[in-house]
Amino acid sequence: MKLDLRPHPVFAAFLLLIVSLVPVMILKDISPSNELRYLSIAEEALEEGHVFAFSNHGEPYSDKPPLYLWLVMLSRLVSGEYSFFLLSLFSFIPALVIIGVMDKWLMLVSAQTTIRFSWTDRFAAAVMLGTSAMFVGTAIILRMDMLMTMFIVLAMFTFYKMYRNIGRPALNGLLLPVFIFLALFTKGPVGLLMPVVSIFIFLLFSGKPGETGKYLGFRTWGVLVLLCGLWFLGVWLEGGKEYLSDLLFHQTYDRAVDAFHHKEPVWYYLTAILYVAAPYSLVLLYMIFARHGRQVYVTDAGRLFIVCFASTFVMLSLFSSKLSVYLLPVLPFMTYAAILTGKDMRTGFMIRITAGLPAVLLMLVALALCTYPLYAGSIPEDIFPQYIHDLAVTPYAYMASAVLFAGAAVSFYALSGNRAWTLSVSSTAVSLLVAVIILTPLVPEVNDYIGYRNVSRLAMELKKTSGVSGYSTYDLRAGENMDVLVDEKVTAYNAADDFYYADISDSVLIARTSKLRKNPKLLSKTAGLHGIRSGEFTVFVVLPAKD
Repeated sequence: MKLDLRPHPVFAAFLLLIVSLVPVMILKDISPSNELRYLSIAEEALEEGHVFAFSNHGEPYSDKPPLYLWLVMLSRLVSGEYSFFLLSLFSFIPALVIIGVMDKWLMLVSAQTTIRFSWTDRFAAAVMLGTSAMFVGTAIILRMDMLMTMFIVLAMFTFYKMYRNIGRPALNGLLLPVFIFLALFTKGPVGLLMPVVSIFIFLLFSGKPGETGKYLGFRTWGVLVLLCGLWFLGVWLEGGKEYLSDLLFHQTYDRAVDAFHHKEPVWYYLTAILYVAAPYSLVLLYMIFARHGRQVYVTDAGRLFIVCFASTFVMLSLFSSKLSVYLLPVLPFMTYAAILTGKDMRTGFMIRITAGLPAVLLMLVALALCTYPLYAGSIPEDIFPQYIHDLAVTPYAYMASAVLFAGAAVSFYALSGNRAWTLSVSSTAVSLLVAVIILTPLVPEVNDYIGYRNVSRLAMELKKTSGVSGYSTYDLRAGENMDVLVDEKVTAYNAADDFYYADISDSVLIARTSKLRKNPKLLSKTAGLHGIRSGEFTVFVVLPAKD
């Protein structure tokens, strides 16, 4: 008997993801748009004692359900502060759960059919999903999308077990509506619609539409109505009829039919999927939709994966409001459908093209980094800011380019013979993660340009030493939400005229340096003030006006 000393494939993938991404989560700053806004909303809710009806600087905020904000508030109560690393875990842990559940799903398929998955198949699936552009990006930031996706995957896995009579029927029958509700309670209607639509269409294509009530019957809808009723009651008692109406209609129906935010054409996702699933998008699509891809429909799991991917893609395309991150829930099903389809495929011409593209991209990036000094002077600063220039010529960048080049070489070698295509994409994924490990020491250097934590610390020090009484900002995205970082109200000016005519005396002013330089009128407003640079920002102390 041959002893296999390799670790469990998913454990090996988890280890790589943890070693490469956790240090980034520890070192990175929080982004000023959505992430900082969620902290500000949570802080306001804690101060006012709200748990169902939220506001952002006094304005009602009914955009999102409360579950994720509850987690943010809980972390604040437990740790006594907003720990960016702790908050990132609310995305990273769900990402690992998704990969683990999808791998377990493959093993159920293997146990019930003659299909067998090799160590490489399972490892490739895990690292492909884990390093897909949108998946890895949302795994380390403060957004509720990954948490919702986890509940959707759990709901569909529970449905599959019910359909195949696996496990305890009573427990699965209760968990299905609970998981669907939690997906809804995390991000909104897509969390409800994706499982319900996917289940119905799967049963329709399986020739069993009459069994819909078995899974989406009185018990399922009863639990959903009960949980939603309790939620809406809490909203009504705390926020009133107007807030509840905004939550149920303005934030749902209006976004779907005639969006007031993120309105895009119906074909938007046809191009978005190419970079959302990058760098594996073409090989995944080829495996699913090519002629040999028909074998995916042989198994119930394969049909369900395809239905989840295709029906959700069409449904989201029909909605008026569109963002590329909305495609996140389709990635697990897209990735594992491709593995189920092409696990035994060898390297034919089209596979060499589609699976080789990620390796080509790696090699191009590696060559671009290695030769960067040769053409750096010809790139305008408004395309590549100075800090990008500085980081691109560090030893870390050169070491990362060497790793990417080596990963591309191994990928090409795997495609050169009659080997499984999963070897090639595994090499691509591993080299990407190793490159992230190498580049991690540069994260603190980037923080000055992606977040407000460092500039806020500088502003707090200057306020303490100067004795001024407040903070003001100019042209900082969501500058008013810096109140979470400085623990005090911040007056934000976004329009140039508003800033020019405003009385900013007796405050610490934080402004985007480039905006001041481009507008002589605004630059004159800070004339005579001593400014201290912090990344792309300049901090001024504006003393009280003399009588």
